[in-house]
Amino acid sequence: MKKCLLLAMSLLMLVACSSKEERLFQQAQLATDKGDFPKAIRLYTTLLKQDPNNIAAHTNRGILFERLPAKTAQERRKNQALAEQDYVAAIQGAPNVAEVYNNLGALLLDTGRYSDAVYYLQRATNIRPKYFLAWMNLGIAYYQQGKVTDALTSFARAYNIRQDYPNLYLNRGLAYFSMGDYDSALNDYTTLLRLKGPDARALLERGRAFMKLKYYANAMEDFQQAARLQPSYALAYYYMGELLFLQGDTDQALGMLSKTKELASRYVPAYELMGDMLALEDPPSAVANYLVARKLDPANAAKYNYKMRMMSTEAGRKNVVARRFLTK
Repeated sequence: MKKCLLLAMSLLMLVACSSKEERLFQQAQLATDKGDFPKAIRLYTTLLKQDPNNIAAHTNRGILFERLPAKTAQERRKNQALAEQDYVAAIQGAPNVAEVYNNLGALLLDTGRYSDAVYYLQRATNIRPKYFLAWMNLGIAYYQQGKVTDALTSFARAYNIRQDYPNLYLNRGLAYFSMGDYDSALNDYTTLLRLKGPDARALLERGRAFMKLKYYANAMEDFQQAARLQPSYALAYYYMGELLFLQGDTDQALGMLSKTKELASRYVPAYELMGDMLALEDPPSAVANYLVARKLDPANAAKYNYKMRMMSTEAGRKNVVARRFLTK
């Protein structure tokens, strides 16, 4: 299951300019603080017509383009392209400002260009070796490339600079979890909760670590608290369903997965997990779930086709269940 790590960007303050441009900059900052991003963008645009090389205006407008609400994926891509243009213009005007490299790297991460993101984030850390946000984002970039050891090295550099930033522990915890170091992941998620207080995502991730370590009661407690904090959190019900099935409570487990599908009808793993749960007791229903999974996830059709073929024999059904649950 893909897990999202949390990026961080940096605003720039005013650089030397005329009093009129300073007023425009301050007005843009005020509009940003009020959440009126379109107005702030217009003000920065007016400022840039007067001073095309204003690095802070380019950088801050780029951030605002990224934050603009988008109704469609196409609109979001357009906004990201405008943001990228601003960051590149800022770098061309001032090639030694670490914040701009960090922001461009974070944008490239968000658009899936991980190698380019690593390049710009490394530039940011070279310019400012103690730049916490750049080290954290670099760790995320390496993680997305599958270079977990490099990711943990970058997270360690970030940790040595600052220990009170909650999302560092979420991001590092996900890296630890991906390499099977569940104890370290558990420690990071617990620190995250101590710093941030009750949080549904943090509880879910800690519950997953508890589950891997077979502390099932602790895992269930975290999943339940996550659902109480965020009743629409489909993943909390998904993991409660999986855990209940592992503990032998099939009826409750299926109820939790039904809740998951109700909240997130296109969440493919819920259909696959329900199919696996039903494989022994109700093969036709298992096949029905695999069919939905295949329709929603055609890239992995071969996996669902294999499982549907396995439903035709008792040995095949046992094989599906054993591969899914007996290796936990």
